Amino acid sequence: MSTGPRVSVATICFDGFGDENFEPTFAHVPALGIREIEFNAWYPRNLTPAGLDSMRQRCEQSGLRPATLQVSPFAPGPDSADLTREASRWLWLLDAAERLGVGVIKATGSARGTRGGLGAVIDLLRVIAPIAAGRGLTIAVENHANNVLEHPEDYDELFSAIDSPAVGMCLDTGHFAASGHDPVAIATQYAGRLAHLDLKDCAGPRHGEPEFVRFGHGIVDFDATLSTAVSNGYTGYLVIELPLIDRSTMAADLRAGAELALRHAPDSPSPLPF
Repeated sequence: MSTGPRVSVATICFDGFGDENFEPTFAHVPALGIREIEFNAWYPRNLTPAGLDSMRQRCEQSGLRPATLQVSPFAPGPDSADLTREASRWLWLLDAAERLGVGVIKATGSARGTRGGLGAVIDLLRVIAPIAAGRGLTIAVENHANNVLEHPEDYDELFSAIDSPAVGMCLDTGHFAASGHDPVAIATQYAGRLAHLDLKDCAGPRHGEPEFVRFGHGIVDFDATLSTAVSNGYTGYLVIELPLIDRSTMAADLRAGAELALRHAPDSPSPLPF
């Protein structure tokens, strides 16, 4: 039984942001050697019963395993009817996670000034966190540049309102760097609430859209971040999550991420040869 972090890879690395039905993922992930997959399920057909069954069955046929599920951002809205609709969506997402066989569902927030802001996300989590906790599921709340979950003070407000074992931080190294924050300091400050860790590199702080770059070409100190998280007891997934840049260099780009992640996950299943 694994007692330390495990390495997984996100479908965004192979599919990009398009609705590819995960076909590039299943075509290319075996060559990477990482057997656990985070599914970025952003399109309707991904989350139908048939879509979920297809994902699970294709994993079984390929010798892979669903690890975690990323879904579209929290979008509760300012009104009670909006909150009801969003709570209803999340009730199905909890079922979807169980159907896929994963224990973590990841989502970020909406843009600042929209969908009721951070307060509406907190209202939503008050509704769904007890249900997730009762099912043994974790909601990983991901930071993202330019939205309501971007800065440490956003998480301070959220965690002061929501004290649940079912709600934790997803630390996205690239997005924190893009927002001007040191991922090492974040890993230290929120060690007790860290539920998920996404690995991507970033060219530097940006006021507009963040610029994600190949591993080792940006400003993120991955070894320091991961060693800090692991030394403070982190045992969740280290997710290779570099959005597809160029399919011709994709294999080398992701191998670089796998190599740095595996240095900090000795209990992760050994990869196939590169």
